Amino acid sequence: MLYFRSVPFPNGTKQPDVEKALRRYALKRTSSLDFKSSTINIGIDKLFLGLERKSSLNFTRLRTSFEILLPKLIVNLPKDPEAIAYKIRLSAIPSALCILLSLGVVLLIIGFITGTAKLEGIVFIIVAVIVFTLLLKLEIRLLHLKVLKSINMADK
Repeated sequence: MLYFRSVPFPNGTKQPDVEKALRRYALKRTSSLDFKSSTINIGIDKLFLGLERKSSLNFTRLRTSFEILLPKLIVNLPKDPEAIAYKIRLSAIPSALCILLSLGVVLLIIGFITGTAKLEGIVFIIVAVIVFTLLLKLEIRLLHLKVLKSINMADK
């Protein structure tokens, strides 16, 4: 698994507090979250889908059907009480899309070098990379807000 971001816990928050908060607001699942649908359109008090592993907990944000275009992210929270951050990675389908876009950029660069790049291909790849990046940034922001919300609600 390729984790691309590590997010430190909020000031004064320890790993057991974050684990307790995320567990409290998660629906438990027993299989990998990569291909599990995380779309729920009814109002529930849960914010995440969760999966417990031997050394860590994985969570993904519950989404509405309007958010289906946002790339799905998986949060990895170590069970180690001394941990100071959680890690984020793309799930399987957005990872495959990211690889395809990266391949497109490499082929675009090769096309520039050889002089065979076409304007339509250039525009398509650039727009696709920009849109994917913006959607990814939005999803990271939403995920971070949900984690903070669950920590704040657990404190009350």
